[in-house]
Formats: sequence, structure tokens, C-alpha cells
Amino acid sequence: MALQVNVNDILSQLYQHRNVVEFLFANRENITVNELLGREDISHEQLQKLKSLDLVYEYENIVSLNDAVVAMFEDFMEIGEVTPGFINDYINELTRHIRFYQEAREMRFLRSIKKYLKRINATLTREIIKLQKNVDDTYKNESNYRIKLQKLEDYREKRDTIIEFIKRTTDVVEETRNLFALTNDSELYGIVQALKVSLIENLDYLIEIQTDITDYINKIQFQIDVYKKAQRLKEIKDHSTLHFKTNFNEIVSSVSSLRYNGHKSPKTKIAIDFLYTDDGHVLCKRISEKYKLTRLMVRGLADRMAGNFKDKGLEQQIKLDTEKLVERFLVQTKENLFEYLMNYKFPKAIGNVTFEDRLSLFVEIAMEYQNSLDFKYRLQYYDYDDSQKNRKRLGYTLILPLATKEKKKKEKVKE
Repeated sequence: MALQVNVNDILSQLYQHRNVVEFLFANRENITVNELLGREDISHEQLQKLKSLDLVYEYENIVSLNDAVVAMFEDFMEIGEVTPGFINDYINELTRHIRFYQEAREMRFLRSIKKYLKRINATLTREIIKLQKNVDDTYKNESNYRIKLQKLEDYREKRDTIIEFIKRTTDVVEETRNLFALTNDSELYGIVQALKVSLIENLDYLIEIQTDITDYINKIQFQIDVYKKAQRLKEIKDHSTLHFKTNFNEIVSSVSSLRYNGHKSPKTKIAIDFLYTDDGHVLCKRISEKYKLTRLMVRGLADRMAGNFKDKGLEQQIKLDTEKLVERFLVQTKENLFEYLMNYKFPKAIGNVTFEDRLSLFVEIAMEYQNSLDFKYRLQYYDYDDSQKNRKRLGYTLILPLATKEKKKKEKVKE
């Protein structure tokens, strides 16, 4: 007999224990009763109340949310597991409600049509994403070659099944195009257009998945062949007949290098770094033209550099002899390093030296010539106007020329 509960009880309990529900949803099948009761926001009586409403299950000291609650959250957030069977059911329900709407032009059937069109769109996308993830995980993580090959073959069949569902959905939409136009429903028009665009994109993704599956199978088959040959070679070697009953020595001596022996390795993916180059862009452009993909046509080739590029670059460089500038600063005693650079008159050939350039030069000299400078480790302040004529104050470390006695001490320490 079904449990007699109402919507108000379920909503009130879910809201009252929303933190617990979030905790259980994020940690499915991993929370014990003691871990749950160790929280401050739930007591033993409250847990029993949730269990009495069948919102929470307890089995072998493991607490979990009701599967219906989990499925509701996953369906709404589009994160749950889906199967091709779901897509098939949605297509069948869509065609059934289209027939109902053709018999009786009632709004309830139109709402069901919209619902199943949305579900087909979302479910197809989720199924393709899951398929791509499973293909990559199987190739990278499955250690048994035979199981890996079988799984990839199963994913290839699943990919063909999804393509068949896409064709069926396209046929249904095209056959009922006039019926949808007669409804004059703007929401339905937007749903159908979004579905058409999504179906085209999903077909592109399935082509890429098929390429990955074929590439992975070729690699695995090549590895299996190499493994079998290595096993056979080891067997011959163990019988001490490798050098006497085979031409192994002649073949090995004729191979100059494994890299240039003319062997063709199985086709692999192109490196990502290569695709960011200009040659890689040309390759992407050819592929996009072949499969009519516009999303690969965004980046263009850079224009050709001007012939006098290097000459212009040399004209813009500031030719400054920093070593002579430091030598002039060390022989004077009136100003610290910051004041000296702020007041220094640079040659006209250098051009205008901004406040930021002088500040950068101050930091550079302080780092490179620290053995020749006396750092007092106390702040001085300098007032200046920024680009917007706002008055600002800058703090800097007081740096003076190193005295003669201190120079001798440092030289002795080095010796």
C-alpha cells in the first residue's frame, strides 16, 4: 500500500532540512548514520521523520536520499545518467501526442508536445557528452585490451543508435512542420528552431566521436599485434633458437634507426600546440570547409610584417648606459638615488623619459647594483601628479652612495 502523504508535508520537510538534503545529494551512497547524526542541523527524531515519509532510506547503516528525489534534482539540473532507451520513449511519446493534437486541437496536447521536444533536445546532448567521456575513460583507464576493444565497439553501436534517433526526430519535425505552423505558437516555434540547431551540432560531435573511436581501436589493435609478436619472439628466444633458426641478426643489422625504418604508425590526434600555429589554422580551415563547420573559422592568419620592422624597432629603443649613470650617482653626495633619477636630465637623443620610466630605472638599479649602494631601510615620500592631474604620494626606500669605509668592509668580506 502506498504511503499517504501530501505535497505540503514533502515540501516542508525538504525545506526544513535543505542543508541535510544538499549534503546527502552531494555524497550519494557514502554517508553513514553516525556521520549524518554528527551534524548539528538534524537529530535522531528528525531523521526518523524523513524516513517515515520515504524521503530518506537507510540500508546497512548507509543513508541515502529517495531515488525519486535524486532523479528529480538530476532531471531538473540535467546532470543525471541517461540511456538511449529514454530518447526512444520520448520520441514515441512525442509522436503519440502529435496524433492526439491532430484529432483534438487542445492546449494540453500542445503542452505535452513542447515538453517532449525539450526533453529530446536535452537528453540527446547529455547522452553525447556522456558517450565522449566514456570513450576517453575506457581508452585511458581500461587495462584489459580485449575488454577495451569490446567497450569501444559497444560505444560505436551506441553512437549509431543516437544517429538513428536524430534522424527519427528530424523526420518527425519535418512531417509535422505544417501542423506546427498552424498553431501560431511563438514558444513552440522557438523550441523547434533550437532543436534543429542542436541536432546539427550533435551530428558534428558524433562525427568527432566516431573518429576518436576508430583511432583508439586502431591503436589498440596495433598494440595487440606488437604484443603478440613480442610474445612469439620471447618464446623463440627462450628455446635458444632465435639466432640459429631465424634471420633476426640480419634484420636488426639492416635497420639503421627505429625512427626512420619506414614503419607507418597508426593515425593519432594532432597536437594542440600545432593547431595554434598558422599551419594548424590552415588545416582547421580545410576541415571546416569539408564538414561545413563555421566555429573553426574564427581565427585568421596574421598579416605580413613590414620590411622595415627591425629599423623601426631600433628607433623606438631607449639607448641608455645605465652603468655610467650609476657611476655619476656614486660620486655625488647631495641626493639619494630616487631624487637623483627624478631630477636627472637625460640626453635629447633618448627622448622624453616619463615618471614611470624613471621609477622602473630606480628599481632596476637597486636590484643590479645593490653591492655598491647603501640601503637605509627607511621610507621617504615623493609627491607627484598622475595622468589625470590628481595629487598623489609615493613612498620609496632611501638609497645613498656607499661610503668609502663600507666599500672596503664589503670587499674584505668578499675576499
